[in-house]
Amino acid sequence: MTRMARLVSSLQAKGATVMPKVSWSPDSRWVATYLGEHIRVSEARTGIERCRITVDEVPRSLAYSPDGKWVAAGFGSGMSMVFDAATGVLRYRLVASGASVSWSWDSSWLATGSSEVVLVFDAATGGLRLGLPAPSSPQEVVKTLAWSPDSRRLAVGSGSGFFPPPPDLGGVRVFDAQSGAELSRSAPQSGSVTSLAWSPDKRWIATECEDGSAAVLDADTGALRTRLIPPSATVIVFRTAAVAFSPDSERVVTGGADSLARVFDAASGVEHCRVKHAGRDIYSVAFSRDGRWVATASDRWVLGAEPEQESGGVVFDAGSGTKLCLLGDCADAKFSPNGRLVASAVQGTVRIFDPDVVQERSRLTHGGPVNAVSFSEDGRRVATASDDDTARVFDADTGGELVRQAHNGPVLTVAYDTPLRRIAGGGRDGVVRLCDAETGADARQLQHDGAVGTLAFSEDGLSLATGSADGTARLFDATTGSQRFKLVHNGEVETVAYSRDGKRLATGSADGTAGIFNARTGARNAELVHEGAVRAVVFSFDGALLATASADETARVFDARTGAELFRLAHEGAVRAVVFSFDGALLATASADETARVFDTRTGAELFRLAHDGVVRAVAFSSHGRWLATGGADGTARVFATATGAEVLRVAHDGAVGAVTFSSDEKWIATGCDDGTARVLAAPARQ
Repeated sequence: MTRMARLVSSLQAKGATVMPKVSWSPDSRWVATYLGEHIRVSEARTGIERCRITVDEVPRSLAYSPDGKWVAAGFGSGMSMVFDAATGVLRYRLVASGASVSWSWDSSWLATGSSEVVLVFDAATGGLRLGLPAPSSPQEVVKTLAWSPDSRRLAVGSGSGFFPPPPDLGGVRVFDAQSGAELSRSAPQSGSVTSLAWSPDKRWIATECEDGSAAVLDADTGALRTRLIPPSATVIVFRTAAVAFSPDSERVVTGGADSLARVFDAASGVEHCRVKHAGRDIYSVAFSRDGRWVATASDRWVLGAEPEQESGGVVFDAGSGTKLCLLGDCADAKFSPNGRLVASAVQGTVRIFDPDVVQERSRLTHGGPVNAVSFSEDGRRVATASDDDTARVFDADTGGELVRQAHNGPVLTVAYDTPLRRIAGGGRDGVVRLCDAETGADARQLQHDGAVGTLAFSEDGLSLATGSADGTARLFDATTGSQRFKLVHNGEVETVAYSRDGKRLATGSADGTAGIFNARTGARNAELVHEGAVRAVVFSFDGALLATASADETARVFDARTGAELFRLAHEGAVRAVVFSFDGALLATASADETARVFDTRTGAELFRLAHDGVVRAVAFSSHGRWLATGGADGTARVFATATGAEVLRVAHDGAVGAVTFSSDEKWIATGCDDGTARVLAAPARQ
């Protein structure tokens, strides 16, 4: 199975539905894109916005100037505009110029194209330099254009503007960029030329047409050099078509509506490899700077198609066709000029990937849904609990199984006791089992009269609190296994949590109450009342606050010493999980209303609302508080930046994700999924 590329950053616009285009700055530091009524320039590795300009319509094309100073955009209304890439200040507008924009490689000229005309402007002033002759037939329109690498020539691809298209109405004309004189004209092509690319050595032009055909033409004469793909019997007007040369001019990659990306020898037309995509269309293709890899943009939208785990764009080996990594569904994908990153664009989002870095460290396999995950303190081990009647310990690096703890029913919860190197697993059989995390040797079995769905070690590992469907929470000596006391609720105890100093224990129950107890004596300090089952409780790191999550569609924050309610945080669905950031400044919630939300604990104000496409089942902060991980019924684990609310990582699973946690060093994330796997993923890198 192909791994997902590591996500470096994510640029988003809420509610945006268009497929954005992306354009890299020549130094690979910045990305220009259209998102949510704005053209934005953002730093690729951090997602930090450099500037933005508000526009009234969606740009059809977007291009960074090769000198990195300007960004040009072309619009369907026929207007083009150029603005300063550093400040967003508008430089000039070009009226009735065209929707396609293309900079000459020396940044001296800007070409624009509409269906009727191609114009060339002075890039410094915006003054019109020349207009190129329109196609000779009134039925023929301009489809695409591209500058030669030396900026001396401009190639224009044309084709039919009607359906059904007349036969042999399409071709390539090459013009002198100084005089506008036509230098060469190809023979009529079998279909409209919708994509073309110059070879870096300036000798050849590769084309792909609406009928699926592809060819290499002599740039000086327009003569056919090589037929790469013959015409298709079925012409699909407006079908996607993409073509690109390798940096050494020896290979051509094509992509189109047949779901195939193919790499050919440019001279002979011999096909080196092909890569089948899950969806029908391939929107763009691009070679890496060294020519080793090809990036493609594709999605999965075929009506009635089954979900494909490996749908979307890919990066593959240009020699063998072997997939290196996945980019997810996207409509555009481009390597950075230095070849180190890939930018992909999909509705409302542009993601920056590092294709050389493995996103998934290991995959830990069970025979049933994984209900809980827990890291050892050093991040080298992961404990899991599963419906396959086992809790297990895995090597986080290799995925090798180290310990298996057998139960007589599904295991619902697990916790790692790092100080004493043990794990505790609680299951539907009503037994909590303690075993050595290194050897698997059984230490103790602790009994309830109902399923055990929650447990927690004290910070020093000497005490273990458990909660059960028998309506009790119990506190045990984790060394001897002796029960210290029993705390009784009028319903299942769904959650337990210790304060960091180990002096207090909180419980939450299906009876609609949460309790705060003295962890040494069992005396109740406070009872906190909800109007629905309490699904989660958590203390802030300093122990001053207690947060609760409830089926009554609220999360609440209490003074942990007095039990006084400080804030009530509303959702539109049951709240399933709640967690504090390490410094206590932030509180995150997960809800059945398909959102996770981040709140300010000083004021109770909602800071961010983070959307999933299904119930959000789990949330976890990294210890430095920079990232928030979520797991959802939509089959994704996601990571958001807490400073901005921007999504910085999304990893698709094959089932609902019900557990997420960070390693203490913040390098890794473990997820538990209904597909029977736990996964160890690389966390976003610190910037």
